[in-house]
This record gives sequence, C-alpha cells and structure tokens, in this order.
Amino acid sequence: MVTETRREAVTAVVDPRTGRPVGEVALLSAADVPRVARTAAAAAPGWAGTTVDHRARKIRDLADALARRLPGLAPRFSQEHGKTPAEAMAELERAVETLRWSADAALEVSRPTSLPERGGIAREVVVDPAGPVLAIVPWNFPAVVLARKLGPALAMGCSVVVKGPEEVPCVPAAMARAAAEAGLPDGLVQVVHAAPADAEALVRRPEFRRVTFTGSTRVGRLVAAAAAEQLTPCVLELGGHAPVIVTDDADLDAAVDALAIAKFGSTGQSCGAPSRFIVQERVADDFVRRLVRRAPAPDSEPGGTMGPLNNARRRDAVHSLVEDAVRGGARLVLGGRIPDTPGFHYPATVLCDVPPQARILHEEPFGPVAPVMRYRDDAEALTLANSSAYALSAYVYGEPGRARELAGLLDAGSVGVNCSPGAAPDAPLGGRAASGYGYEGGVQGLLSFGALKVVQHLARPTSDAP
Repeated sequence: MVTETRREAVTAVVDPRTGRPVGEVALLSAADVPRVARTAAAAAPGWAGTTVDHRARKIRDLADALARRLPGLAPRFSQEHGKTPAEAMAELERAVETLRWSADAALEVSRPTSLPERGGIAREVVVDPAGPVLAIVPWNFPAVVLARKLGPALAMGCSVVVKGPEEVPCVPAAMARAAAEAGLPDGLVQVVHAAPADAEALVRRPEFRRVTFTGSTRVGRLVAAAAAEQLTPCVLELGGHAPVIVTDDADLDAAVDALAIAKFGSTGQSCGAPSRFIVQERVADDFVRRLVRRAPAPDSEPGGTMGPLNNARRRDAVHSLVEDAVRGGARLVLGGRIPDTPGFHYPATVLCDVPPQARILHEEPFGPVAPVMRYRDDAEALTLANSSAYALSAYVYGEPGRARELAGLLDAGSVGVNCSPGAAPDAPLGGRAASGYGYEGGVQGLLSFGALKVVQHLARPTSDAP
C-alpha cells in the first residue's frame, strides 16, 4: 500500500503483510510534467527512424536484461505487492515472455500490406509509429501489464513514458534499469510516479499521441476525458465483473479446480477473475461444497497459500461488499471476517444465494470473494451473466458443445470454455461497455501503437513525351 503525502513529494511504500513502510518513492512535480513530455517527444523521431529489426533486437536485449534480474526482483515484488513469491515470479516470467513476443511479432506487423490495384493505381498500407506514448500501469499486475504496453510501443517505434504504480515501484524501476542495460537511447523510456493531478496533467500534454491506461472504470473515464482535449486516442482496459456459468452437466471437480485458482490467485485482485458464479440449481450445493474445500488459507496462517490484499482500502471495500450481501439475505458459507492479524489479509470467502440487489453483483469486488447464485434454465443463466455493465471476461463450464453455444451468447471480450487460462501475449485483450475499449496483446495490440498510412502510385508510369 502507499500512504500518500505531498510533504517532500514522496509516498511511503508499505508491506501489505505487516502494514509497515518498507521504502518510499518520489513523486513527479507539476513543474516537471512539461519536461517529461518534451523529452519523450525529442526521443521519438530517432527511434522511429530505426529499422524494425533493430528495434526487435533491442527489445530482446531488454527482455534478457530483465530476466537476469528476476531472482532478486521477485522477493521485493512479493513484499511490495502482497503476491506470494511464486505468483510474483510467475508474473515476472510472463512479462519477459511478453517482451520477447512483441519483438518477434513486430517484424511481421510492420511490413507494408498490398491492396489490389484499382484504376491503374497500386496501393499499399504502411504502419508508421504513432508517436510518444503515455502508459499508465496499475498496481495489481504491474509487471505483465507494463510489458504489454512497453514491448509493443517500443516495437512499433514509439517513445514511452511509464506512469508507474506508487504501491509497487520496484517493477517499473527494474524495467527502466533493464532498458538502460539493453542500450536503449536516453529518454526513450522514462518511468515516473505522480499524484492524480499531475498524472492528469501528463494525459493532457499534446506531445503524447497515444495513451494506454489499465485501471478502474472511474479513473478510466477521467483519463478519456482529459485525452479528448487533444483528441489523443486511448486504449482503456478497465474494470471487470466476470460471470461464470456452471451447467448441470459440468465436470464439477475440473471446474472447481480451475475456478479456485482463477478466483483466489493474486487474492482475487484481477479484473478478469471470475466474480459472479451462476450455477444450475441441481448442482449448486455440490459446487459450493467443493469450492469451500478448494479455497486457500491466507499465508499468515500455517500452510496458507494466499497473500494479503494490497492495501487497507481494498480490504475494507471487499468486507463492505460482503456485509451488504449478508444483510440482504446471502448466506455466508466461508470466510467473511477481517482477521485480527497485522497487514491487510482477508480470507477466501464464499457467499451462497446472493440476492440480485446485492452490491457485490454490481460493483467490481476485486478480492477473494465468490458470490454464488442459482439458475433454472439457460435463458436465465444468460440473463444473469449479461446483466452487468462490465464486459471484459466470462467463463462457461459444462458439456463442451453446450458450453460453446452459451459462450457465443455472452457479452464479453474473452470467454473461457471449460478453462481459465488468463491473458496470453499473442491474444488481444479488450473490454466492452464499462470495461473499456481498444486492445492490448496480439497483433491488434501492436497496431494500437501504429498509425496507418495508405501509399498510392501509378502502377504503370506514363512514358516520357517525345
């Protein structure tokens, strides 16, 4: 957690397991905002003028430099964030993989594409670098989200200013050191931390040609409004409230094994984590019993495998949603109580028969809470699943043919059918409605940092006059 203070322009970095400070990070001053933006603008043309092969080699060097830092970085990442050491290392390894994929994929994406000749005119589509990029990175998955922004932006020829998360500064700092070790030009990658007003001032700067933001829907709307003043295109990967439909012909053992990992991994602090469990009424009680048995214990307890929430605000917000659901008639089957231990631990919590008006079904829980509802038929399941303003991720567990049919009727940017695999570097990740717009990952994510240009010329030059 970060306890923000403007005194001396620093914030404290807090260990979520103890609630005690373990460091501090300097904040960007308002006076420095123009300098940072101008430095990015000055660095952009030189990098854009290099070949894509050169950029790809440098990004691979960046990935290698980051990989060498993982043994020392993972413990600090775990301490600042609250992830378990295994989760911290796994995310860092995914970040390295993402950087390497970006370098390789850019070689293909950056090639001009020919269009059919039209009226004697030859045509091709060229992808130019978009220009300086402002990348705003969240605290919940800072390593992999940063890699999904930085790798493609650099590969497409853009300079990047990273507005890092104050809660977990070690990750962007390590990325900046790796960039320097890889020999990237000065000013090409800048890492800053900023109070909200100064971050908003960065978004408003005319030097930035793209803004990519991952975070809450509330803040995403503010980012979009500020960027609109300069007509700066945005990629917004915002909140989620992922429904899970479990049919009566699902393999419950397999479903619960996968869903417990997806739900309680990183203590549920993921916008793509399953957060509304819609279970066919004939198997609902059996599903709940299995989920309770599979739920992890906090790592503050002997043998526990789930870390704390990142900060006190998150813990208190999660508990408020649980209390509201119970007051409304939900049955608390597991957890639901703030432990009397240091730090920001919260137990894995399962709620059964959650009423439709409960806030937890409408507000992103972002914590280790599984609210379960029953449904009678597929039509009701789809109505419940598609009732949220969020539309980022969804899941269906059931007989494969039936589950795929239901998946086709869900309103979401991605749907897992009998699996919960998470985001991969080569797949586009994007939401709908209150979950944002634009894409990161995949070819679509690379093109987010490009500007298309159609070049047209006479297919057969006219002969010279005699």
